Amino acid sequence: MKRLFILRHAKAGFCTSDQTRPLSSRGRKDALWLGQYLKKANMLPDHILCSSAARAVETQSQLLDGAEMDITTVFRNDLYLASAPHLMHLLKGFESNSGSTMIIAHNPGLAVLFHDLAHNPPQNDRSLKFPTGMMAVLDFDIADWSGLRRNGGQVFHWVIPSDERKKEL
Repeated sequence: MKRLFILRHAKAGFCTSDQTRPLSSRGRKDALWLGQYLKKANMLPDHILCSSAARAVETQSQLLDGAEMDITTVFRNDLYLASAPHLMHLLKGFESNSGSTMIIAHNPGLAVLFHDLAHNPPQNDRSLKFPTGMMAVLDFDIADWSGLRRNGGQVFHWVIPSDERKKEL
């Protein structure tokens, strides 16, 4: 059994360079909330693959602060605006001994990856768009990451922090 956490970076602010855009105030709060949420649910990944773009790096940092955990993270330049086929290629090459991994990256690649991998993805308007901060968790009945296949993942959980935080107010 393998578990994949697909996380789109949290809401970004503005900057002259897309790759150096920081998180907005809402984005920082959402990522911190998500880390706390995952810790409370005892649902944290073993490893993280993260885009090297500033907003993704800051999402990872805020997430780990909220979870009060230090999870081994590999930052990769090629995750910045990566296509779904490239993301799939990277995941298929991931270490076999890792039971769960999180990928933090960008749309449209992440949304396409999620809908390609999920056997029966949610069909509501929000999840179809895979908005900033959305995290989906897919379980795969495979022994090795090389066994990832289209429509092979069962949606275990998905959450949009900004929507959940609004409910708490």
